[in-house]
Amino acid sequence: MATLTKDIRNIALVGHSATGKTILADAFLLNAGTINRLGSIQEGTTTSDYTSEEVERQISLRAPLMHFMQQNTKINLLDAPGYMDFSGELKAVCHVADAAVLTVDARANGIEVGTEIAWTALEESATSPFIAVTMLDKEHTHFDVIVKDLQKRFGDHVLPVQFPVNEGPAFSTIVDVLKKKCLVFDDKGNYTEQDVPAEHQGRVDELFEKLVELVAESDDALLEKFFETGELSGEEIGNGMKNAIAGRTLFPLVCISSMKNIGVTRLAEILADLAPAPDHVGEVRGKKPGTPDAITRKVNSAEPVSVYIYKSLYEQHIGEMSYFKIMSGTLRPGMDLKNVKSGANERFGTFFTMNGKTRTDVTEMHAGDIGSVVKLKETHTCNTLCDPKAPIEYDAIVFPDPIIRVAVEASAKGDDEKIGVGLAQICAEDPSFHYVVDPELKQTIVSGLGETHLDVSLKKIEQRYNIHINQIEPRIPYRETVRKTAEGHYRHKKQSGGAGQFGEVFLRIEPKERGEGIEFVSELVGMNVDRSFIPSVEKGVNQATVEGPISGSKVIDLKIAFYDGKMHPVDSKDIAFQIAGRGAFREAFQKGDPILLEPIYEIEVKIPEEYMGDVMGDVSSRRGKVLGMDSDGHYQIIKASVPLANLYKYANTLRSISQGRGIFRQKFSHYEYVPKDIQEKIAAEHQKEREEA
Repeated sequence: MATLTKDIRNIALVGHSATGKTILADAFLLNAGTINRLGSIQEGTTTSDYTSEEVERQISLRAPLMHFMQQNTKINLLDAPGYMDFSGELKAVCHVADAAVLTVDARANGIEVGTEIAWTALEESATSPFIAVTMLDKEHTHFDVIVKDLQKRFGDHVLPVQFPVNEGPAFSTIVDVLKKKCLVFDDKGNYTEQDVPAEHQGRVDELFEKLVELVAESDDALLEKFFETGELSGEEIGNGMKNAIAGRTLFPLVCISSMKNIGVTRLAEILADLAPAPDHVGEVRGKKPGTPDAITRKVNSAEPVSVYIYKSLYEQHIGEMSYFKIMSGTLRPGMDLKNVKSGANERFGTFFTMNGKTRTDVTEMHAGDIGSVVKLKETHTCNTLCDPKAPIEYDAIVFPDPIIRVAVEASAKGDDEKIGVGLAQICAEDPSFHYVVDPELKQTIVSGLGETHLDVSLKKIEQRYNIHINQIEPRIPYRETVRKTAEGHYRHKKQSGGAGQFGEVFLRIEPKERGEGIEFVSELVGMNVDRSFIPSVEKGVNQATVEGPISGSKVIDLKIAFYDGKMHPVDSKDIAFQIAGRGAFREAFQKGDPILLEPIYEIEVKIPEEYMGDVMGDVSSRRGKVLGMDSDGHYQIIKASVPLANLYKYANTLRSISQGRGIFRQKFSHYEYVPKDIQEKIAAEHQKEREEA
């Protein structure tokens, strides 16, 4: 029997890498009887990390879907990778989850960068966070320090509703503020309730009082009663907690050890009781396809069906698998739905609930539930499918911008076409992966969120098509121009028996302001040249500006005046004046103090203060200029401009300098003169390439 909307909880597992998300998912499934033993990261036996790449690298690379039943509540789990190269997966699961468990390692020294990234994603998607302090069975834990750090960073709305009695290798007991009991866990995850020891009673009372205050503050009616009477009923506190969590004014903090299965069963109970159901928002907003007009759907089973595809991936032996959330209505096999982006009709055949790679057929799913389907022909990530009679389109997920780029080429001749098909497939599956076939650079450029992200993506193509892909440094899209006015003259004369060729051209070039482009004008007077040859000269000049003489790069921002020339009544023709136009332009360009321009990117680096000096020194070594410094109260922010030529694999360097705690973003800013010594080096390399060619 399908689970009703009110009994569904969609929970994202998010946090820094290696904070226990994957093992927590396994512990949930084990306690529910879905699996019979806890998996191991080292052995590659966890439910969620099942691909060969994940087993080999021992990190999560994508966000699988899992589920378990907590009594009558279905809890869907979306295990997001903690490694920042795969933050696109984090954004996708936060888009469809209604709540999240943010895992924080009890051994951590301060808030980790993955915690920051996850928190930002939850804020942007308005997803309700629960916080789980993990690894409390390990040595060198400091629960109270972690709690203070979290409260300092994310505010007093972070409230421990549990605290450990005996953290460390002997960890087995938790004080639960909600139950006002001490929970003692056995090795199977079950717990017995005991009275709170006297030495902890004061802390329980203090935390419970703070809980009641936060609940009251989230609702005006409750706040008024609290001021009048100083207390709330148990029912008011329970309902108030649900509303406060859904409204993101209360962030409950719990403590667990997934490996020892301590606290996990209680966390499942708390999620079932307090996490918002998908219909807590009442309705979801979309737009009328093809227009900016907003329309809404109620999140219930009686509405017309609408489905959002939040992820697509290619599974070997299965083909493309689409993961979806039912935004409204009731989904049944055999339904014909319309893809509002492509206009294609898609038939939903068999669809599934998932536990990692294990699929289970279902015959009905209600609004708010999450599942998967195979063999949708023209549907990809971020597409909306809906009842053709009630069209609606939901907003696309906003994926992170790429921060690293490389050029790719096939190792073997003839494999270029396979690479092209593979890149298109990966791009459709993962919108945070980009590629472009750049005609100017004569390279295929791929970009993504980090070196591991690109390696994993390209390896998928290699395995699917049995090819090998080389990664090489991308060429830089330099630009060429001049700094002073100059003139050029070229005579093209060819006599080789039969009809000859003749054309003579005088040109003047002068620099223009940056961004004004190429302007070609005729200043001919008299009848030395027939006006019909003006387009021929312009065509020749345009050909010459495609590959400038310094580096073979595009020429920009010049005014070119064709002011004189000569013609022959018989031998002058179109091709002759094209050649003469090219030659005259090149001569004028060389006389015009030619200069090479390079693309400058603006970068914003966010780091802990202790790495400021090293990062600024590295920026300077890359010919960068620091534009300013700021702080968000927790991290230092450096803004700088750096030549693109010196940003190759900068993400790796920053991670090394900051021990993985620094993040950055980049965007194109402007073009700037290349220093003379570097220009000479680039020109010499270009000349050498031409001679070799």
